[in-house]
Amino acid sequence: MNRLKDRRGVVLKKSVRVLFVIMLFMMLCWQPVAAASTGLQVYYNGELLTFEDAQPVIREGSTLVPFRPLFETLGFQVKWSDTGGVRKASGAKGGLEIELTLDSTKAKANGKSVELEVPAQMIDGITMIPLRFISENSGYEVTFIDSGNGFVINIEGGDENGGMTRQGGAETVEPGIVKGRVTDAQGKPMEGAEVVADNQLIYNSNAIDVTDVNGYYRIPLGMRATTWHASAKIERPYNGKSYTFNLVPDNDNPFTGDDGAIRNFTWNASGAKPEGCYSCRGRVLFYMMDLMNPKGLTLPPPNREDVEITLTPDGPLVDGSPGQVIKGHGTNSPDGFGMQDVPLGRYTIIASYVLEGEQPVQMKIRKVRENKYADSLTTDFTSITSGIHRIEIELKLP
Repeated sequence: MNRLKDRRGVVLKKSVRVLFVIMLFMMLCWQPVAAASTGLQVYYNGELLTFEDAQPVIREGSTLVPFRPLFETLGFQVKWSDTGGVRKASGAKGGLEIELTLDSTKAKANGKSVELEVPAQMIDGITMIPLRFISENSGYEVTFIDSGNGFVINIEGGDENGGMTRQGGAETVEPGIVKGRVTDAQGKPMEGAEVVADNQLIYNSNAIDVTDVNGYYRIPLGMRATTWHASAKIERPYNGKSYTFNLVPDNDNPFTGDDGAIRNFTWNASGAKPEGCYSCRGRVLFYMMDLMNPKGLTLPPPNREDVEITLTPDGPLVDGSPGQVIKGHGTNSPDGFGMQDVPLGRYTIIASYVLEGEQPVQMKIRKVRENKYADSLTTDFTSITSGIHRIEIELKLP
């Protein structure tokens, strides 16, 4: 009787182990299916791509698609090789050759090695390759949109050379597209500016592009039957710091996706007060540290409106221009009292207390909460948050 119980216990333990293995296997096998069921859709020049043998999946933040259907859609002649256990997927088109080795984070574009975030790999017997690497190295442009109900990926381009020709500026408007150019005040193109098309209807479903070497961007709008608004920002290094500037387009009106739009941006950091860049200037705020007049208790305390600030550029400004000496009195602002709309740069600052009918008195100056006062201060702006830049100083009479 005891032996029978022991045997039943052994059988039960084995059954539990087998069931656990089966469940684990099902969980591992379910991952690509679950990724495919998130509503991931891939469009090529406005047409939905269909993948019969396997669906696109997302692995470690990268989209993988079936090798042969994508290559053939983009016009490549495809080739598959398996030599000595090394499996390779490659395609050739118009002088361009792309090669991926399965399970390797190294790929080649015209012989040049490229690092991949996720390798090409075999999933359920189908060769899956990273979509963005293929598209961008083929000269196409890829945008990724979270629609709220799934993900939409747009592949745009395809001229006679198989690549994308960026265009913008004064071209005609294209339905379903917002495009344009980002330049500086001299009309020179600005590469690397991030342009955002903000969907005004659905939260967190923006479309983003980055300007190319000629300053152009082009954003396909995956959900056309809604309203959009365009904005942009750029980051620029200066004296070991990084400054972010928020840009406003020349036409700041919203637009519908069905109509499309052209929105151009100008980074004007040192000219007249720019309309298209509300964060291209900073403020020099100052605080009076004398509560009583040091010349006598019966005299009125120093008045901040009587302080004259002189800002002398110490080297080129953030946009490379030489800048000019700025002299004036402070005014009120929501951030505090001081000089407003100052072009960003490094300045040597002096302050004078000027009363009518009396000789100006040079004041002592220091950065806020620093220990020592001096006759002058040379300093850069500090970025408080993205697009807000300040110099804060404390003043007192000698």
